[in-house]
Amino acid sequence: MLTFNDQGMTFIDRDSDERFRKALLDGVPPSLRSKMREALAVTPDPHRDYAHSCRYFGDELQTIGERIKPLSVALDRRFPGLCDWLIMTGYTNNYKMVKVFDAWAHMKASNG
Repeated sequence: MLTFNDQGMTFIDRDSDERFRKALLDGVPPSLRSKMREALAVTPDPHRDYAHSCRYFGDELQTIGERIKPLSVALDRRFPGLCDWLIMTGYTNNYKMVKVFDAWAHMKASNG
């Protein structure tokens, strides 16, 4: 997989890309699986996605980021490198992925 970021291009090997996609699809609650598939189908654009997420979520974006953080840390412990992959691919800024992670974090918080 080839992604573009502020520093230029980043190459992500296919095995890692497939492993992290599978981990997210297998790990997300079944009720959010279709939304995760939809988010993973997007080809993120780091410049446009961040700006769009800022407009879409407004002042709530920072709060969402804090709410998602424990889930992200737990997933990265279980699947080392997942957070780096999310950043390198640009999914961390994509509003669809943010929405899925936020819903997932809400579910984890309400289920204990």
